Amino acid sequence: MKQPAILILATVIMATGCGAAPPPPATDGDAKPTEARPAFHERQGIGAESEIGGLDEGKVKRVFEKATTQLSACYDKGAERVPYLAGDVSFRLRITKSGAVRWAHVKDSSLGDRATEECMLAILKNASWPRPEGGEGLAENSYKFEPGSEERPPVAWSPEQLGQPFRKARGALAKCRSGAGTGAIKATLYVDTDGKASAVGVATADERGDAAVSCVVDTLKSLTFPSPGSYASKVSVNID
Repeated sequence: MKQPAILILATVIMATGCGAAPPPPATDGDAKPTEARPAFHERQGIGAESEIGGLDEGKVKRVFEKATTQLSACYDKGAERVPYLAGDVSFRLRITKSGAVRWAHVKDSSLGDRATEECMLAILKNASWPRPEGGEGLAENSYKFEPGSEERPPVAWSPEQLGQPFRKARGALAKCRSGAGTGAIKATLYVDTDGKASAVGVATADERGDAAVSCVVDTLKSLTFPSPGSYASKVSVNID
């Protein structure tokens, strides 16, 4: 079977002053082969936010590059459980003045497996980050994971196809979100042929959303949805 590919889109957020506007992203860089994947493409740009510190773009880029093999290993482990695992995942980290990670969360994701997302978060939290200048800094990184070409992708579903079980659970899911005091939450799930969610991934509006993740995952996994037929389906839903 052809090995999966990982495409990496890196964005280092350089915290400057209030009111700063982000410049346009840089153009695509050349593809770089890695041992873990047959393809490794990196694209980098610089943005700005109203935070009080600044991170060295080159140093942060090297941290993300160094973590690539370990992040790929997280994906490989997830793909052993969910063979059609694929999608984009974006992380957001706040780096303290000492170079430690104050918090890190999944900003956006269509990967659909929280265990894989948490594995990647642990790698990034334990990485050695540069010390920001002038205060704490922010960094973001996005990854795209693609399975081998011989792996059949799941059937794409809309939220409406989750049917009455999902509609009835909206109130409970909204309580998961409000209880954490976070904004909108995005959940991506794979529905197996028996109507059960075999895997669920979660992205949150901010770091407070981590307190809602287990509640969201447990609620969705407790439901029995309509069967997608002879093969699994994949769907993303917003919880607000």
